[in-house]
Amino acid sequence: MTLRSSAPFVVAAAFIAIATAGCSSGSHQAQVAALPTGAASGGSPSASASAGVPASSRPRERLDESTSQLEALAAPWNECIAAHGGNGKVSGKGTSGMSAATVQPAVEAAAEAACANLKPLPPWQYDPANPQAMGFVQHVVACLHQHGVKYAQVQNAPGQDQIEIALGGPQNDQASINAGLQLIPTCDQQVVRENASNSTSS
Repeated sequence: MTLRSSAPFVVAAAFIAIATAGCSSGSHQAQVAALPTGAASGGSPSASASAGVPASSRPRERLDESTSQLEALAAPWNECIAAHGGNGKVSGKGTSGMSAATVQPAVEAAAEAACANLKPLPPWQYDPANPQAMGFVQHVVACLHQHGVKYAQVQNAPGQDQIEIALGGPQNDQASINAGLQLIPTCDQQVVRENASNSTSS
């Protein structure tokens, strides 16, 4: 199951994408089997260039946002998609999206293109555009292992919107999925604090 990011919604496999998703309570999108996965405030597109976060016209999720905040962030995108005849998609840790009516692929693609500027970006810590994101997510996975999550690994594929954390392994181990979903926000914040401490001491 993969999560992001980190609003968990379960799919057949166990992936957690992340956006929204460390070891405290935060938010990341969970598609059963994988979590994608998403500094407490370092994910803001308005952060200074010195923080390494690029400016963008698209909204960006943050690791410390609640489910309701993520839903509000994704609402304009979901509404735009629906207005263009597409299905709203789950975006972020907790967005519910629109109805799942069947839509022609061409209509869906056109809606996504028309609304692309409104689709929330993952937290900067989980964004493949961030050269340090892979290291961040690897540390989050190490934190999960330290907390007893047996099956957790980084999942990064070309073209993915965000680096994800896969939970549960090939057998969809439920204990790893449940514990990982609970611990990702905590581990996110733990790694943020460790990175801040290291940058201060160096």
